[in-house]
Amino acid sequence: MPSVSGVLPIRNGEFWVARNLPRILTNLSMDDELIVIDDGSTDKSYSLVKSFAENDPRISIHRTKGVGLVDALNVAVSLSKFEWLARFDVDDFYSRERLSQQKQAIRKDVVAIFSDFRVLRNGTTNLGFFPSPITDSATRTSLLRSQRTAHPSALVDKGALLRSGGYKLDDFPAEDLGLWTRLSEYGELISIPQECLFYNMRSGSISRMNRSLIAEKRDRILENYLNQFDIDYVFNKLSETIEIYRGINHSEERTLLHYWDLMHPLSQSLLGSKRSQLVKKQMRLLLLNPKNLIPTLGLGYFRLLRSFYK
Repeated sequence: MPSVSGVLPIRNGEFWVARNLPRILTNLSMDDELIVIDDGSTDKSYSLVKSFAENDPRISIHRTKGVGLVDALNVAVSLSKFEWLARFDVDDFYSRERLSQQKQAIRKDVVAIFSDFRVLRNGTTNLGFFPSPITDSATRTSLLRSQRTAHPSALVDKGALLRSGGYKLDDFPAEDLGLWTRLSEYGELISIPQECLFYNMRSGSISRMNRSLIAEKRDRILENYLNQFDIDYVFNKLSETIEIYRGINHSEERTLLHYWDLMHPLSQSLLGSKRSQLVKKQMRLLLLNPKNLIPTLGLGYFRLLRSFYK
């Protein structure tokens, strides 16, 4: 399997370094590397990571002077040695098998690989499970709602990332969505049906503090994305995607969410009247199917629960 460059930006993360850096390192093989960018920390983050690096040659740590997340990520990309980049956050939790499982999904024409994930509040309270879209057509559709392609779960082809322009400051704080939409022009976006990331929704995090700006940037990014979004491709792959879901875990939830993504106003505007009605009819059938009652209630419950913390 190919070697991977882990990318870990940190600013004032000393609380999490000792707790989570060892877990992140268990994801890496001895042939991988971890590039840590300390972006202007005023706490002990740099010295803590440096102490780990002294005993683990896979770690390299570099300092930037508070340039911000986007520039820090681009610095890490420029320093990376390998052709696949694995994004990590120091305050998130990862399964030990994350990278080994994602590496197995690497194939020609794939430019990004995501995974299932779970959201936690401050590292403890369960705020719900997100089954990922799996197929390229479903992943492209899921970008319209921007909820199931978690940045810290991504394994990305570096060549495609560079050709797409890398991370763009103008997209911040929706820099991940901007990257996924541009990457989709260079290859397939897929995910694996394993829960590899436990995303930590913390009080005071960047995403929580910039919700209105995220929404503004997301709308602009999606407006541009519609110019390349191939609804015919997505619709023609619909039956194949649902058949794939039948053979993997959480098939009901994945099916419901795929149709929910197709119900997005932007998708509906492209489908046309006839196909739009077919999607709406199938969504009604899914919601009325008794076997989907518990999955539907579960998705709705955690969606409501998360809304209290936004």
